[in-house]
Amino acid sequence: MSVTLEMDEETLNCIPLAPGERERLMQIELACRFYANGWLTLAQGATLAGLDQFAFGVALAEREIPRHYTHDDLDADIDYAGGQ
Repeated sequence: MSVTLEMDEETLNCIPLAPGERERLMQIELACRFYANGWLTLAQGATLAGLDQFAFGVALAEREIPRHYTHDDLDADIDYAGGQ
């Protein structure tokens, strides 16, 4: 599935990036915003952004978007690490 975003040329020209870079940045920005809203998990956000989870985490940090990490997540990580 794909989504098309229509923007007028004047608005696009305000974005100081080359055409291929604009689309890439929009994809990452959208994924970060959806993650921040709680609509996507880290893995889903990374997939939408076209990044691995580490790089997506960096993109979130650059935008000062906190990671969603609960006590249950910590407990699961500790349990997993204990089984290694």
